[in-house]
Amino acid sequence: MTDGNEEQRILTILSWNVNGFNRKRSEVIHHLSLLNADVVFLQETHVGPDRIYSTGSIKIQDLESDYMAAFTVFKGSSRGVAVLFKNNLRCGGFNVNCDEKGRFIIISCQIWGHDFVFINIYNSFEEKIKMTDFIQISSYIPRSAYLVVGGDFNTVMDDDLDKTSNLRNRSHRKHFDVLRCFLENFSLVDVWRCIHPEVKSFTYFDGKGQSRLDYFFLQTHNLMSVTACNIHRRPVYSGKEEYVSDHAPLSIQIQTDGPKWQFDSCLLEDKACMEQLSSIIKDISQINTKSNEYIWPGVKVRLLYEAVAYRKHRSYTKPPRHSDAFGLPEEMDLGGCPTSESSINVLHTPTHTSSQSLLNYLNHLHQTERFEDVKSTLITVLSEPVSRKEILDAILSLPQSESPTADGLTVHFYKRYACKIIDLLQAFFNQIFDLKPIKQTVFESLSQGKTDHTYSYDIQYRFSPISVINVDYNILSLVLADRLRSVIGHILNPGQCKPRISVLDSISDRIPVLTVSLKLDPGALKWSYLFNSLRAVNLPDRFRSVLKLFLMADHRSQGLRVGCPLTPLLVSICLFPLINSINGENMFLGSKVQGEPIKSAIDEDKALIFLSSSNEALDSFEKMLRDFIEASGFIIDERCSEVFIAGSSGFRLGKDKLQLFKRTVLETA
Repeated sequence: MTDGNEEQRILTILSWNVNGFNRKRSEVIHHLSLLNADVVFLQETHVGPDRIYSTGSIKIQDLESDYMAAFTVFKGSSRGVAVLFKNNLRCGGFNVNCDEKGRFIIISCQIWGHDFVFINIYNSFEEKIKMTDFIQISSYIPRSAYLVVGGDFNTVMDDDLDKTSNLRNRSHRKHFDVLRCFLENFSLVDVWRCIHPEVKSFTYFDGKGQSRLDYFFLQTHNLMSVTACNIHRRPVYSGKEEYVSDHAPLSIQIQTDGPKWQFDSCLLEDKACMEQLSSIIKDISQINTKSNEYIWPGVKVRLLYEAVAYRKHRSYTKPPRHSDAFGLPEEMDLGGCPTSESSINVLHTPTHTSSQSLLNYLNHLHQTERFEDVKSTLITVLSEPVSRKEILDAILSLPQSESPTADGLTVHFYKRYACKIIDLLQAFFNQIFDLKPIKQTVFESLSQGKTDHTYSYDIQYRFSPISVINVDYNILSLVLADRLRSVIGHILNPGQCKPRISVLDSISDRIPVLTVSLKLDPGALKWSYLFNSLRAVNLPDRFRSVLKLFLMADHRSQGLRVGCPLTPLLVSICLFPLINSINGENMFLGSKVQGEPIKSAIDEDKALIFLSSSNEALDSFEKMLRDFIEASGFIIDERCSEVFIAGSSGFRLGKDKLQLFKRTVLETA
């Protein structure tokens, strides 16, 4: 626990297979104290039953050196796990569950006002754990909790990096696949490998070789809270050269409170620092790994490590700021970022047809009744993997900023290193696009023994890899918004290529028409209404899933985020049922725009409705609007909405002419 900053709290958690606790008790506790461990996962404790504790029970015991421990009771010669807590942590809300066969223990508690769920696992050779057994506990994990899974899993994650022996274990693939499924379901990542993807380091040592069998797993959205992850040297007995265990201790540090580490943008002007960081990014980018989609979250933590270490070992003088605010960063080599050959880029070029835009191409297909081609094009544009060009365009369009975001990195950092990190970002984003639906058979109701679809969806979206509003979130939101914007006009107005922009400037009727300019506050939108609206306009399943994952990242129950590029586009889709009802109402006379009759139009998050100036039309519209607001949850933004007469007279009405705008009188002129 760190005391250097009173506002900063860092919890040190250690995992160690001690291969027998009681017979080496003093040595183990001595080394735990040397490593300043606050919470300790022990495996192979070999704690058996006695006259008080029976097999399968939990033994709570105070230990020397100010530790309190919870042991599983199994046999005096095998298995057994324990979790130790420093007494000064003052843990509250303590709840303990264990496996009667001594293979795991689950403890939930509060430390420093934060919820923690600790799962300590010893996956023994003779009786492997069914990792799906842990799925049922997910409903009891608070959304804000730190889920810390650690222990000895007796399998390697990467054959090339995690062992020295060339011997093949036939059962390894089966056990690894089960573990991988468990990690994917909870969005858990191997903390050591995320932060050190290119390093070979081992935790288990025997006559056949060395391997890394001990792990800490955290959910991706908690990875940025990690301030250290270390594999320690194997301790030896006091006064002897013999090792205490054939395993080495592994530790992580999690910062729960206080100012987070932040990247100092001034370091980007330090040539030596930039060379060092560039070398790290280059080395990591060239790694051939099966799980490269998890590299980017770890790289961000690693870069912060390196920046902090650099500042500690080298003093530097802040250089003067460059005055050219419009030039590209020095390292921005556009030629170094080849355009993806994906169909996104093909569809945005006039190669398919003489039309000059994707919307015109879609309209062309619609007019020729090639409806299957329309659907295929929409699915391709919205659902295909994210291209490098899209990412680069999004980074360049971000407003310049040196203010650190939630993970400590700045927009300035992304722009400076855009061409170096683009491959890592692409793999990370495409992981989100490639998320597979979780197998429903895994999620069985604890009370009814039946598949619970709501429960399974809750798990999928709670552990989203996009869970922090940072630069990554902003980049992907811009990519999704650009894709949606390129087809949304066709979705809402298929086969109609005339733009709806500046409708008021094009009204040709001489007869005054009552016009409602309606602006909605997206903060109260019901997500159930939004997702039904997305389904109603036939957006591809994968794109809708990504949107849901993306929108639910901040765990709000409803409402869209103001300022997000996706928000006005999603509002326009939600407006479509109201607009459709208005267009189908005979008593609404509408107007003409460029010779085309029009009763309503959508301009992103604003709706324009053209009514005849009669009480019947007003009452009918108000009922439609009231039903729409009740169903959707929207709130009218009165500051940006108005009612007025459009046409030759130009006579304006106040907002109070409609009841939903606090109307008090009905006269229209």
